[in-house]
Amino acid sequence: MTMAGQLRIGVEDDTGADLGFVLSCLALGMITMEEFHQWIHMVIDNIPGNDVPPHLIALLAVKNRANVFRPNEAVMRRIPHDPFITDDRFDAMLGLQFFMRRDKTQANDITQAEAEEALRANPDVADRFFALFPFLMEKAA
Repeated sequence: MTMAGQLRIGVEDDTGADLGFVLSCLALGMITMEEFHQWIHMVIDNIPGNDVPPHLIALLAVKNRANVFRPNEAVMRRIPHDPFITDDRFDAMLGLQFFMRRDKTQANDITQAEAEEALRANPDVADRFFALFPFLMEKAA
């Protein structure tokens, strides 16, 4: 199991829930590539004994967001899944994306109002987001 402190960041099996959530945030435009790299540096800084998974180092070298999600033996063979992300929580993530970025939601099948309502109904999404990205708290304030 690949853990960084208490983070689940594996890619070989179902131990990558936190990385899966972070990658979903990146895909939805909730975070930028710069913030994604900032998160990886934060994780690496908290890994005991410098036992850094190679995929984290490889992800730091990826500059183009689209390339993060292409299957690549050198980076990640598979994108980890986060079982936390249900349909309702996905909609809430879109609401948070709008709140954080003040731009149009990435989804075509949900309105901004629906996304914001989903976020109100699923406060655990914002809790999870800010637990994983404490350095974005002041941006949201």
